[in-house]
Amino acid sequence: MRALIIGVGQCGTKIADLFSLVDFETLAINTSRGDLEYLKHVPHERRILIGEGITGGKGVNANPILGREAMKRDLPVVMRKIGSIIGYEDVDIFFLTFGFGGGTGAGGTPILAEALKEEYPDSLVVAIGALPLREEGIRPTINAAITIDKLSKIADSIIAIDNNKLRRSGDDITHAYERINYTIVERIASLLALVDVPGEQTLDASDLKFVLKAFGSFATVGYAKAEAGRVKSLSRLIIKSFENEGLYLDANIESALYGLVAVHGPPEVLKAGDIFEALDYLTNKIKGKQIFRGFYPDPRERDVEVVTLLSGIYDSKSIEDIIITARNYAQSFMKAKEEAESRKKELLSGLPDFDDVYPSGDVYEGTFPDVDEVAKRLRRGKND
Repeated sequence: MRALIIGVGQCGTKIADLFSLVDFETLAINTSRGDLEYLKHVPHERRILIGEGITGGKGVNANPILGREAMKRDLPVVMRKIGSIIGYEDVDIFFLTFGFGGGTGAGGTPILAEALKEEYPDSLVVAIGALPLREEGIRPTINAAITIDKLSKIADSIIAIDNNKLRRSGDDITHAYERINYTIVERIASLLALVDVPGEQTLDASDLKFVLKAFGSFATVGYAKAEAGRVKSLSRLIIKSFENEGLYLDANIESALYGLVAVHGPPEVLKAGDIFEALDYLTNKIKGKQIFRGFYPDPRERDVEVVTLLSGIYDSKSIEDIIITARNYAQSFMKAKEEAESRKKELLSGLPDFDDVYPSGDVYEGTFPDVDEVAKRLRRGKND
């Protein structure tokens, strides 16, 4: 299977940079020259600065309107670069990594997603977006809500990453983002690395594409890992990857249409009875009743790793909280704006125009009226 990771904006390019570290094909797109130069692993020839005429290469300051315009202006350059990377070999999936709350990523990713769907109709376009932390305030939340709406009409799936779930309570903001980005890449890379790899039962590219072609709905990745010697119940470990603590997103898994499970570990632990017990339970639990599976016994492994994917999700508290918060704020903001306009109109009502105060007859072409004479006339008018 061939996947191309395209990072858009500061958050997205940092995630793409980590994918590049583990040997995935990547491309980095940003409006900030400094952020592009900061990357360590994406090759320099695969870094594209967009919107320089708008921003001067200094970013868009979390303004998605500028991010959208920057992508529109330089979209031909971006698409030519993608075409040169792809060459004559098809791409199964484009993964677009970005931050929902930013400017370049939130504004530019829907534009790029739409262009890719048109140019490469046989490839999937999957958005991998990080939802903002609560501490970031209302503006990123609004950006996220609007971008969710736009991408749901374009992308095949949206893998939404709730940063609030992945952040540890003791992390400061800088370390929180670094750890979150690493976790995203580790889990998705682990899943992709097992596709088309020989095993007892193998997941192939068509399985993954089927699960991710989910009508613009949400998807989430689950994960569970344990030392082989400490695994008392493999079925319990597999189910744990589908539970809230193992998922990227606070979601109701019962609403999912499709699922995918990859189990990797030493052969003596991967007992068929335990695996099928867990899969039967999960198949009956999700709405779509379809779970693809791959089992990969490996005598070199000392850990058991379970990576799962759920798609076709329409019930997520993480998403609902963002949408409701943004909608409530928008309603209160528009009300406050109307009240401000009404107050301004009320305050300024009754004021005369300049033409009412300064009669036109006092102004002569090419000359200025005598100030003292105008003042005398105004006083006379008032006394009358």
